[in-house]
Amino acid sequence: MNRAVFFSGPGTVYAYTVKEGSEQVLEVYPETLPALRFLRRRGFCLVLITSDRQEFKNFLNCFKYKTLELSHWNGEMEELNRLLSEKDIDLKESCLITDGPYLKLLENMGCRILLVLTGKGVCTLNSLDLSEGPGVIDICKNIYSAAFSIALN
Repeated sequence: MNRAVFFSGPGTVYAYTVKEGSEQVLEVYPETLPALRFLRRRGFCLVLITSDRQEFKNFLNCFKYKTLELSHWNGEMEELNRLLSEKDIDLKESCLITDGPYLKLLENMGCRILLVLTGKGVCTLNSLDLSEGPGVIDICKNIYSAAFSIALN
């Protein structure tokens, strides 16, 4: 069975900024590519979680001159089941890196959770009751520090 790192997009690995003409542009955080490469070299399948397929394509386009093997999950349970069987992923050995989205869904399925403080992470942290169960296993500054936390644990 394979291990995977699921990660939500906006706030965790990229942000949308408004450019001239009020056009939103996806800007990947500088630490994202090194973190994802680090995790991939350690044998993790990488899965971006976003309900918008075009957002997934835009994210991949940010790396057009670099190679990065990446899967997509749209947040639907039937799609998750297909992905898990296709990639032979064990959720109990996998992690979610997030600033809040999908936290409870994957936690309830046994996935380990790492909260990053980028995006809405600080607000999410303030709303969590960390004493109520295993939940979040680590709180990290960004995806790069989360990648090292995963490798060390």
